[in-house]
Amino acid sequence: MNKLFGFIKNRKNFIIYSLLKVLISVLSLITNIFIVRKLTVNDYGIFSVAFMLIGLITTFGFSWSSSSILYYGSREKAKYGSINKTFWARNIIIFFSLIIVTLLFIIFRNQINEYIGLELSLLILIWLYVSVLEDYLSRYFLAIKKQVLSSVLSVTAKVIYLILIILIPFDVKTLIKLNIISHATILLYVFGIDKKDISKFEFDKSWFKEVLNFSLWQLFGFSGLYLINFGDTAVIKHFMTTEDVGIYNAAYKLFNAIASFAFVISSYYASNISSYFINNNHKKLKQFFYKERFLILILSTAAHILVMIFSKPIISVFFGERYIQSVKIFNILMVGSILRYISVFYMLYYNTNKKHKLQQIINIFRAIINVGLDIIFIKLFGLIGPAIATTISIIITFIFSAMYCEGRIKIACKGGIEIE
Repeated sequence: MNKLFGFIKNRKNFIIYSLLKVLISVLSLITNIFIVRKLTVNDYGIFSVAFMLIGLITTFGFSWSSSSILYYGSREKAKYGSINKTFWARNIIIFFSLIIVTLLFIIFRNQINEYIGLELSLLILIWLYVSVLEDYLSRYFLAIKKQVLSSVLSVTAKVIYLILIILIPFDVKTLIKLNIISHATILLYVFGIDKKDISKFEFDKSWFKEVLNFSLWQLFGFSGLYLINFGDTAVIKHFMTTEDVGIYNAAYKLFNAIASFAFVISSYYASNISSYFINNNHKKLKQFFYKERFLILILSTAAHILVMIFSKPIISVFFGERYIQSVKIFNILMVGSILRYISVFYMLYYNTNKKHKLQQIINIFRAIINVGLDIIFIKLFGLIGPAIATTISIIITFIFSAMYCEGRIKIACKGGIEIE
């Protein structure tokens, strides 16, 4: 019993952080259940297409430079006691990217509205700016090792969103508006920022070049991630019906909620692992990669198997019998989710050892495989084809990362590698 209490005490912050992330996933799932049940299958398909475009604008508007705050900000904090240089370097980058994306959205707003089937381009643009502010706060708190506060921020937005969709009748356009309102409330957390972390303007040319280089490679890789996350939707919309988009996305959203929880591991441990490599702390690295990692993987795999066993009643209860076709799609995708939980540890290795270029090349390679197989398999297997394609692309890139990283991790845990 004492060992159990000791185990929990030593991992208290991670357990709290993980539980909050579980809560975020549960809130997202409940919200999606309300949305799926209240909208027609066709309207849910339209909503899925709209969020595909929201994913596009956030990916190229700001997400590609987000990780610089986490990885370079935590490194700067460890060395100099603030994240000032990283903060202002990213401000310059995001200023120009937002101008470009905003102009493109204004120019092509009619085509965007026509593709979605509703006039949503202005709302999507507003969503972009709200998301920038939320992302900035979340990444800042992660960089300064206030992981729990970073999660509480997201919980706040999710709770308010859920309350709003329960109380207010909605259609697709109203849903986007409610999303914007709920996420705008997190601006209250700006008071949690330590002013010395982001004080006066500071431009360090060499630091800016490093942050820009890292971010541009993230842009390269995020293009791939966008295709991975939304390529299936685009292919299904092209070859099949909007209702098919809705059926597939019911399964994909549930899969993505589970699979994306893997990034709890990377976001929580990134600042710690970065400092371990900087200080060549091979004992801590060994404990993480050969103890914490295996424990997390055993628990996550068991949870996946349990969910797959009960996938049919889960989808029937949550989404209704009209989405029963989603069950087989979901189970195929879950195989890929198990591997994503293993691969997230390789992502930590890549990013903390300045191997981010390779990481993003892998993402692009995976996206190309994914979309290519989507087109082939949708003709061969119908609606389950994109799910098979997604899982195969995950398997292929997982094998490469395992072959590349495992030997290097082993050497690092013996004190043989120092971060550049």
